[in-house]
Amino acid sequence: MQRVYRGTRRARAPASAFAYLRGGPALALAGGVRTRLALLTVAAACHPPPPEPPGVAGPCVGHRVQRVEVDGAPAAAVPQLAVLEGALDEPDRTARIEALALAAVRAEGYADARLSVRRRAGCGVVLEVAVELGPRYRIRAIRFDTDDDFPADARLAVVEDALGRVNTVGGTYVAYRLVRALAQLERRYHDAGWLEARIGTPRARYLAGEVSLAIPVDAGPRYRIGAIRVRGGAAADRQLVAGLVGLRAGQAYDGPRVRAAIERARRARRRIALRAQVADDRPEV
Repeated sequence: MQRVYRGTRRARAPASAFAYLRGGPALALAGGVRTRLALLTVAAACHPPPPEPPGVAGPCVGHRVQRVEVDGAPAAAVPQLAVLEGALDEPDRTARIEALALAAVRAEGYADARLSVRRRAGCGVVLEVAVELGPRYRIRAIRFDTDDDFPADARLAVVEDALGRVNTVGGTYVAYRLVRALAQLERRYHDAGWLEARIGTPRARYLAGEVSLAIPVDAGPRYRIGAIRVRGGAAADRQLVAGLVGLRAGQAYDGPRVRAAIERARRARRRIALRAQVADDRPEV
């Protein structure tokens, strides 16, 4: 539809456009959808969304760690810090994790490793992690400071790890694995009759990319079996159990052998209890 104004011919805007301005999309539908879409497109072009900061993925959140940048080593070398990306920014927690990450790196054989974390504010917080690994120390020698009769090769076999690549002469020194292995070695001492054995903290001496380890061992006396008594039940049962146990007075205490003997006896006679007593005045069980 067209109207003429004072001799000038002008096109009238479609009714749908005026309906949109007066009453919103519901009225505009009656006048035509095309006009409404055109108006919405113009409005969106006039108010574009704010651009994201360069190098930052996702929305800008000021109280979270946006990125963790590791320099000097792969991010896998400090996984404790790498996983902070996206977490809430808590400086005290970051400082604690920094200390844990440094201890973990040094435990992997990098005894001279250094680590520092710097916080850079912006759109969120960026953690800049600087890592200096230094040399990875190889083991030059392992010495057990003791004069007991525990087999020397058995000691070394217990502390060796990773198929001869860790905590063995020529291998990498990994402190936390050695501590774990020494706890196992102490149990081996107990099973071999040194019931009071204690293994101390290793002493490490570093020199030119190599480390020498000295491990103190306080073995104490080696215990022996003083007597074996079978009580209760019929005489035939006691004789059977004594034969199945197969232990003799005077033998060195052997934990695995004692446990195996008791298991054999229990399979024959289920209701069997073991009571061990350590002598007060002599190393006997």
